[in-house]
Amino acid sequence: MFCNKNNISRYDFDGLRETVRGLIKEKRFNHILGVEQEAVKIAGIYECGEEFINKLRTAAILHDITKEFSYSQQLEICREYKIRLSKDDKKAEKPIHAKTAAYIAKIEFGADDIIFDGIYNHTISEPLKSFDLFNRIINLADWIEPNRIHEDCVAVREYFYSKIKNAENIEQKHKVMDETILFSYNISIKVLLEDNLFIHKDTIKCRNALINKKVMV
Repeated sequence: MFCNKNNISRYDFDGLRETVRGLIKEKRFNHILGVEQEAVKIAGIYECGEEFINKLRTAAILHDITKEFSYSQQLEICREYKIRLSKDDKKAEKPIHAKTAAYIAKIEFGADDIIFDGIYNHTISEPLKSFDLFNRIINLADWIEPNRIHEDCVAVREYFYSKIKNAENIEQKHKVMDETILFSYNISIKVLLEDNLFIHKDTIKCRNALINKKVMV
């Protein structure tokens, strides 16, 4: 066991929070609480049920559980749990904590496949998973939770809420989600280009999937 030394179950939210709190700094813990809060809020907009929301809570609380582990610790988890890293994963590095956190959630906390996918895809989504509502809610909540005050996060938050208030039905709400996710991809890619950083191939594929769907921002 790397994290769950007290055998906390996946729906023991207080236990999950305390476990995570012992592994990260206070600022990140507040971020995690914000993601949980925001995920529940977004789920309400999309008329999600109680079971779905409980899974969102678990995914939100655990999504960054390994974020502050060293690179060598991340690789140790990969070896122990046989996590495969692509060449792009190793070059981008950012998605590694999402993968290790997902496997920790599944193997140590008993997370099901829905929770696993939400955590696994919360930084860089696999193209086939990029249109899944659960994954999108976790991804969006991670961007726009109220503790994030960086101008890019504020821009995505304002974009989503300015549009969602005018959505009159569930189809229009899903259209807003498409547009917001594309908007966030555009920001991410712009920043990576400006900083001359490696762009993971799945980031490009997911953005292109939205373009092919004729989503506009």
